Amino acid sequence: MRTLGAAEARDRLEAWRESRVYVHLEVNPEAYLRNASATLDEVGMFGDGLYRLHLRFRDPDGLLYIQDVTEFVEDGSALVMMGLDGQNRVRQTLTVSKEPLDVGKVG
Repeated sequence: MRTLGAAEARDRLEAWRESRVYVHLEVNPEAYLRNASATLDEVGMFGDGLYRLHLRFRDPDGLLYIQDVTEFVEDGSALVMMGLDGQNRVRQTLTVSKEPLDVGKVG
């Protein structure tokens, strides 16, 4: 894994516009979504230190919004964006990849 700056992470996402991507979103401990697939249409990243990220998709249409992102990491072909809580624990994670993610088994 390699830590990225916000500008580099935004550039990576911008390079994937018009491409099919796979998304994994996890909000600890409440919920997760894995391997949602769509064409990345627009990227918006706002803030300084605490970032808000907007991703617009098509085919199927959708919008993903995540706030308080503090960390950006490259993990192979995936870009991982995380928000940490006040105790430095991962509160939320968004992974965007050009390849499907391992979904494991249910149960």
